Amino acid sequence: HLLPYSLSCDTPFVAELNTMGTGGGKVKGYGTGDVSVRLPEDGARGKGKDGSDAAAETADTSEYGGARGGRDSAGVPDEAAWLVTARAATGAGPATSERLDVAKFMFIALVCSGHFVEPFYKMGNKPTGVYMHFIYGFHVPAFVLISGYVSGDLNPKRRRALISGIVAPFLILHVLYSVWYTKIFCDRSDGRPACEMVNHWSLIDPQVGRWDGWDRWTFAYPFAQLWYLISLLTKRIWRPFAMEMRWTLLLHIILGVLVGYTTVGRFLSLHRSIVHMPYFLTGFLMKKHQCFFPAAQSGAAKALALTLVAGNLGCAYLATYTWSIDVEVWFQSDPHDQVYGERWAFGAIFQLVLYIWTFYSMFVVFALIPDPESVGVRYPGDDDMTALLIPGAFKSEEVDGGGGGGSGGAKKQGGVAPSRGRTGRYGRERDQDTLGARMYLRLAKWGSRTMYPFVLHIAVLMATVQCTEWYELTWHAGGGSAAVTMRAVMTLALALATATALSLRPVTSLFRWLLEPDISPLFNPVVQEL
Repeated sequence: HLLPYSLSCDTPFVAELNTMGTGGGKVKGYGTGDVSVRLPEDGARGKGKDGSDAAAETADTSEYGGARGGRDSAGVPDEAAWLVTARAATGAGPATSERLDVAKFMFIALVCSGHFVEPFYKMGNKPTGVYMHFIYGFHVPAFVLISGYVSGDLNPKRRRALISGIVAPFLILHVLYSVWYTKIFCDRSDGRPACEMVNHWSLIDPQVGRWDGWDRWTFAYPFAQLWYLISLLTKRIWRPFAMEMRWTLLLHIILGVLVGYTTVGRFLSLHRSIVHMPYFLTGFLMKKHQCFFPAAQSGAAKALALTLVAGNLGCAYLATYTWSIDVEVWFQSDPHDQVYGERWAFGAIFQLVLYIWTFYSMFVVFALIPDPESVGVRYPGDDDMTALLIPGAFKSEEVDGGGGGGSGGAKKQGGVAPSRGRTGRYGRERDQDTLGARMYLRLAKWGSRTMYPFVLHIAVLMATVQCTEWYELTWHAGGGSAAVTMRAVMTLALALATATALSLRPVTSLFRWLLEPDISPLFNPVVQEL
């Protein structure tokens, strides 16, 4: 929560759109209503009763459905040989808080841009189709994967966070959006098709999504991007059961390719939840094995990653201009017969190809998102002996994360953590010497609040259509005209500005009551101490 979708139990996107908190050693509510387990820093580890590493002990005795891992007689984590080899070959390791949040901001900007330019795709503008084919090949699956990476066991705090950060915002926004959309775009008298916000494009199914009185209205078909909230809730609840299964990733891939032969569709976002579960579980397993997509370090690796991204863009061009593939295949939300028509029988093969392509694309894109050290991010004590000579010189200090305290709201522990694996530690902009490092941390701070742009950008889009003439040309111009292409390009800039504005602290403070409501009166005070 797209989404989000920003947003873990944690969302919205994402959910987890702020789903996506990542921070150190402390469970903290997050600007997506998302609560995630912050991985402990090396410097913050204690000792167990037998003198062993307490953090490792905690990981081994994780709650039901947690990231447990076996250990040999020497206390070394028991991992498959292929995993050790792959990690050594690629340089993969745990993802840092800053890197995940930078990725989240990039992806939420793409989510916003995809929705803002979709009206031009619907009217047949091919350059817009190329752009949508390109971004839909990775940005939503990447959001889901990050959500899985930062998700933790459903302890009492996280269970309450599911209600305050997912269920409550969904119920409130579904009502507000549905009534608004129906009154403005369905109950219209201008002669245009009912429920079409712009030409050939509607955010709801008029049969099941339209508000037509309280006695004929259902929450079973989430409004527009709110599907991510329900899907995230489903994945968070199901994950503990999934982690008890053998070959769970393979099993859920099989379920993902077969669900298209059913008629589940968009009811409670179950189709998408099942199809996206392999991404979510992959993220969780990456956290368990401390093996996230590595960032390209050398110039040759970066050049290769850029070349592969250009290849992806070329494939998007071919999909639009040569093969005439509909962008809707990437939505992964409808039965095979609706998506592939006469080729519905091959839907399982097509879905398997989508899995392969999206995982490949995520690997390539994440390679271009650098680690904080690569852009020169400095931490107190990295370059001097103060922390070593004076224990506790750097006291715990909360970094402004906004939006309910996302990854940016994690506490920095005393002492000096190693430069690598600083998963739960956040740098401060004022400590940086370079503009690049400061911008990196600024993007990370915005990324820690992705719940807000994820669920609110649709309101901005609806208000733009209702109150301005920005999309009026969709009713009059042809999709191939240069004017439509130029308007689409300008709309991309508008979407980026919207994602940025909705990530700012004043906006998150203004809407926190709506997206992170205080539901503490609903719970027993004794339970809230847990």
